[in-house]
Amino acid sequence: MKIIFIILLLLLFLIISIQDFKYRAVHAFLIIGTAMISILINYLEPLLNLYEMCKSIAFLGITSIGFMMYQTIKNKQLENPIDTSIGLGDILFLIVITPLFQVHNYILFFIVGLLLSIILFVITQKLRKQATLPLAGYLALFLIVCFGLKLCNIVNPFFIEFN
Repeated sequence: MKIIFIILLLLLFLIISIQDFKYRAVHAFLIIGTAMISILINYLEPLLNLYEMCKSIAFLGITSIGFMMYQTIKNKQLENPIDTSIGLGDILFLIVITPLFQVHNYILFFIVGLLLSIILFVITQKLRKQATLPLAGYLALFLIVCFGLKLCNIVNPFFIEFN
């Protein structure tokens, strides 16, 4: 049963990637589906409790506040960075994948995922028509690779816990 949910999650990640690359937006149903399946995977084999997930979300909140402060200082005015610097879909995607990681692994995934996204963005800059970064798409592709490596028993990046 759990493998079916993992395959569904991988399909959702693929659709999120395609949609984010093509439209620079992620549909709400994909985010909701990802949240439900992530929670179900955690429910079938409890790795995290609600407190642990809240710690990951708190990390995201602190990071977001820091980013907002940076944007305010940089632009010399208070502004909401959502949709000007980062998309709401990107933030929601980062929230709904929290049940898949323990806090320290989530922080590591977050940092490595952002670095890889920036590197891919710079490498593909000349091929793109739009100047925006499809962050949720890059992170979803990164998760497909990580889950694929785990499923093939090659390596377990970020210590993803499922059997």
